[in-house]
Amino acid sequence: MVEIAAEKKPTWQIVMRIIIAVICVIAFALAIFAHRMGALMNFVTVGLMAGCIVVPLARIPYMVKKEMHWRFWKSPFSRENRRYWRPILLRVIFWLLCALLVSKSVVYAQFDPPLLRAVLGMTWGMAIFLALLSLFPKRVGGKPMSIFSAIAAVCLSVVLIDSLYPQLTGKGAVEVHSPFETESVMFHAGHNTLVNYHVAHKSQKHAIDVNLPMPRMLEVPIGEKELEDFACFGAPLIAPAAGEIVKVVSDLPDQEIGTTNAKAPAGNHVVIKMDDTHYALLAHMKQGSASVFEGDQVQIGQRLGECGNSGNTSEPHLHFQVQRYPELFAEGGFTYPVKFNGTTRIRGKSRLSQDGLFYRRNDRMLPNP
Repeated sequence: MVEIAAEKKPTWQIVMRIIIAVICVIAFALAIFAHRMGALMNFVTVGLMAGCIVVPLARIPYMVKKEMHWRFWKSPFSRENRRYWRPILLRVIFWLLCALLVSKSVVYAQFDPPLLRAVLGMTWGMAIFLALLSLFPKRVGGKPMSIFSAIAAVCLSVVLIDSLYPQLTGKGAVEVHSPFETESVMFHAGHNTLVNYHVAHKSQKHAIDVNLPMPRMLEVPIGEKELEDFACFGAPLIAPAAGEIVKVVSDLPDQEIGTTNAKAPAGNHVVIKMDDTHYALLAHMKQGSASVFEGDQVQIGQRLGECGNSGNTSEPHLHFQVQRYPELFAEGGFTYPVKFNGTTRIRGKSRLSQDGLFYRRNDRMLPNP
């Protein structure tokens, strides 16, 4: 019997497979690290930009060696071409999931409408460009990217679901009310680092950063912003829960834009003892604005002070969380998920008014009359 030797793959194909496989492994490892640090959106954005350069360049050797299957679409469903559909679909799904992830994690309120449309348009444009490239398959050597696309697509789907539906991981959530008298917007909220960087830190895992709509700030050139340009600065803060005031700090200065006070992260703040195991913290308040004292009993909706920019903060906003102990960094401390009563949640064009609402990034919260 005559043995037929397996056809040896050309050296250039082996080299290309190794290079692509190494890039995929490094990208996956960096993505895991970025997600843990709350920077997955930034990493994926850079990945899309890099992909628009690297993917076309990586195809040059295949074009030179005439291993691009340009005639695929002349008979895409023929028996010979069916095997290409799986890698094509995996890549298309992966690139579109990348764009969806970025578009759902951008803080909309930080951009004026034209710039926001440009950012989202560029994101989807890059993803569509890369998806279109995937429609023209290579005849050989695509397995590393196919494996990467399959695993990454599953991981991105899990992250997106967890980010878009905070109620799925909101077991044991504490019911509170809005800390603002007027409509507010969630900058960082949810139980996933994609939409809430606090999740990476145990002491503030379920914290949320709440702001007010900022039309004034968006009109001010970068580098010329003052505290008063932010609608949130000086806005009244009200008690989101009833209880006893157990801590009040109100003498720290408000930080100018571009400076922080890492030695006093919470800045001026108020802590409400809801019960023996739940303490509500409202941080970054305006200097001298506290209108309550330690030992006071407060009711829901009672004025506590004003929103400011004290402590370790980049701009005026309210940092709010419900924690196990009165101190922010207490040994063994942790936070609880929160859901809101007495509010209307505005998410895109939909409005929902009911108790027990979970909020995520870009949701707007309107206290009910």
